[in-house]
Amino acid sequence: MKTNLSSEQLALIAKPLSPQAVKAHPTRAGMSTIKAIFVTERFNDVFGIGEWTIRTKLLAPISSITRTTSYGKERTEYTALAKTILEVPAYGIYYECIASSTNDDMGDAAKGATTDAITKIASYIGIGIAVFKGEHDAPVKPPVERTPPPATTTAPATKKRTTEPVVVPEALRKIHQEYIISRAALGSPEEQADPRFVPNDWDADRYQKGINYFNAKKKN
Repeated sequence: MKTNLSSEQLALIAKPLSPQAVKAHPTRAGMSTIKAIFVTERFNDVFGIGEWTIRTKLLAPISSITRTTSYGKERTEYTALAKTILEVPAYGIYYECIASSTNDDMGDAAKGATTDAITKIASYIGIGIAVFKGEHDAPVKPPVERTPPPATTTAPATKKRTTEPVVVPEALRKIHQEYIISRAALGSPEEQADPRFVPNDWDADRYQKGINYFNAKKKN
């Protein structure tokens, strides 16, 4: 019985699998998995068709569980646990692997446990080992550091408040004018000459009439 592989066989074992053989893991984010058919093809290339065998044995009855999906539908899932054995008698190769698989089809659950074991056993030999070393995994993106916006020294714009000009009623204007005249009439000559008591739009006659009016009120 042979125990050594040729250099050509070792080169085939070490040859990377094609990119089509690797896909994203269906349930584990960032990880990769191997399509079993590419491993089967590589076994045939290395050992020859019919020169290797696979045997699978269920280690427990296939279990099932029914759950409600996020869409509100009931789904029955089956889980198979199996031991798979790879043998290459001509080279004295023997490997075992225990794997499980869950699927909504009972047969696919059993087949999934077998194919998972085949790809794992292949890595024991060296086929597709880069995938199990994580070399095909999606790179983990570092967290993005967010910097706060630069502080601004400019005060936020404020709305200018506009007001309509105040219209003073004519009656109130006359009262105000009489008050100014009364202050002038009661004041000293210097105070009477104060511009604050002399409205610019009044003539001298109007001003004198105001003085006389309040002087007459004082005498009474």
